[in-house]
Amino acid sequence: MQTSPKDSFPARIFMVYVIFYAGQAMYNTYLNLFLNDSGFNMSAIGLVQSAATLALVLVQPLWGVLSDKSKSKNRIISLLALVTALVCLSFYAFRAALWLAFCVMLFTVFFNPIITLQDNYTLEYLEGRKWDFGHIRLGGTLGYAICAMLVGFVIGTNYGQIFWMMSIFFLAVCACYMTLPQVEGHRQKHEKVKYSILLKDRPLRWMLVFNVIYYLGTAFYFQFYPLYFRNELGASTRLVGMLTFFSAMSEVPFFWFAHKLEKKFGVKRIMLFAGAATALRWFLLFFISEPVAVLFINMLSGCGYVGFSYCLIKYINDTVPKSMRATAQSLNAILGTIFSKILFAPLGGVLSDLLGIRVMLLTAGIVMLCGVTLFAIAFRPPQKELQK
Repeated sequence: MQTSPKDSFPARIFMVYVIFYAGQAMYNTYLNLFLNDSGFNMSAIGLVQSAATLALVLVQPLWGVLSDKSKSKNRIISLLALVTALVCLSFYAFRAALWLAFCVMLFTVFFNPIITLQDNYTLEYLEGRKWDFGHIRLGGTLGYAICAMLVGFVIGTNYGQIFWMMSIFFLAVCACYMTLPQVEGHRQKHEKVKYSILLKDRPLRWMLVFNVIYYLGTAFYFQFYPLYFRNELGASTRLVGMLTFFSAMSEVPFFWFAHKLEKKFGVKRIMLFAGAATALRWFLLFFISEPVAVLFINMLSGCGYVGFSYCLIKYINDTVPKSMRATAQSLNAILGTIFSKILFAPLGGVLSDLLGIRVMLLTAGIVMLCGVTLFAIAFRPPQKELQK
């Protein structure tokens, strides 16, 4: 019996996720170690990340609108990936602090929109096919985990090597999207849209609020914990890479079974479980400082990250009009970054220098518990879930 093209596993899109997230893993894991070795303390790193994210917030909505209007969403993603690859190489031009800060800003502005536009492309491509978004997004987890660990073994303490490697990965992403099936935006050229409808959806509003609370602690962890892990707990570069590997690999079963779990338990239960697991993660990292134990504690990342990201991405795709999906995904990304990186990153960096990382982890755990309580009280599941 011949397999229908719609039943075939979209292996090429899966591999694009592998490549893209492999490049992101190097940046997320080793950039701040590079900046720290270049003379940036935690306060300065937080300020740079905040400024870069502010610039991103100003331009990201534009990319969402362009994608919704474009005759080829592929071209938008390809353009962003190409520019990101060039920005990676620009880190080698000068070692002055201002130049490196400028490069971080450029990278953030062109790289971050790819994440939401890529997910939007994949969700629309998968419509009418038997494969779920979680099955494809799993490729990103595998690429992220394996690359972060392998690069840690290869580069040692020469963190500047990551940029030419990242450039190659993002050039490959650019080439891939030029050859993948075309997906067209659904918004007509002169169509008027009411952005207010995005925030009139009560379940979506509370999901966005809960997601913002989640990202406060998560963004802080990504920006500062690898520095703490290396500088204060004495971990090697290899262990830093393994830290990311353990965290990412814990996502594998959750992404694979995400669709079945969402159907069985519903959005509210999954997100509450994700929030509780995330709070537990921050509390355990506050109490435990043994590097090997830290690796296993961070496997709580799987149920936390997947629970939040999958539920929100799928809910937006299932409920928001087609002509506004990329815009809505961009809004979700913007809200998380405004609070976690623009407002909290500089404050978190200063407080980390003054009070230490452990105190900030304890604070993140308390904030997450408050978020779990608020979401449990305020969130009302969509009507279709109430009828299950």
